[in-house]
Amino acid sequence: MSTQDRKAKAQAAAKAHGKGANAIVIGGIVVVIAMVLVIGGVVIAATQGGGGGKEAPAGVAKGEPLEPYADATPAKDAPVVDVYEDFRCPHCKTFEQATGETITDLAEDGTIRLRVHLMTVIDNNAGGESSAVAGSSAVCAADQGAWTDYHRALFARQPQGGEFPESAFTEAADEAGLEGDARDAWQQCTDDKQYVDYVQSVDDAAAESGVRGTPAIEVEGTKLEWQAVVSEQGQVDTAQLEEILTSGEVPEDMVASE
Repeated sequence: MSTQDRKAKAQAAAKAHGKGANAIVIGGIVVVIAMVLVIGGVVIAATQGGGGGKEAPAGVAKGEPLEPYADATPAKDAPVVDVYEDFRCPHCKTFEQATGETITDLAEDGTIRLRVHLMTVIDNNAGGESSAVAGSSAVCAADQGAWTDYHRALFARQPQGGEFPESAFTEAADEAGLEGDARDAWQQCTDDKQYVDYVQSVDDAAAESGVRGTPAIEVEGTKLEWQAVVSEQGQVDTAQLEEILTSGEVPEDMVASE
């Protein structure tokens, strides 16, 4: 082999070696970038709650009740009132129509500390996820400061059996006065079913504590037989209800049986 041939062979070998090294380096960079993107995606998903119903309302942990009037700053000695409700539950609609205004007024002025446990009793027994989706949409409305009106409007649109149609949510949002950026945020939150898992977690926690039916109301931990303050015509004895809620004491003959 001539000197010229050896030189040509050496140059070819050097080029081949260099090309292989570059390929390995580039391949390594691609793998590293891919890993960074995957890890970054996991971090972002964890930070944002993952979407798709994985989140809980601000300041509330999974399983804990919603306090829609926390901004009212209840007095330190304000009685704690827990309401357990399901938007698909017919008796809950009756309860809301009979007692909702009284409870809301007391909560809004901080006389009582209201904690709402959104339940999925009908979903659990009749199937579907409408109780959870409706509850999620109500929390979405609460995020936009429209809990009271949306809550009332959605109960008024409770379906006669079956599940809520999507139109019920948008109609309730219209009645609640949601518009502009607030409406867009509510719509996205509702479409994403952002709080479905949260609502289901509240139902699980309630069941573990012994509450499996709705509606239910507890005053300072004592379960009130709410129908005792409602007449057969559906009229509530407002004065009596206010006395019970604001005193934090349930009369013995009105304590609900477990």
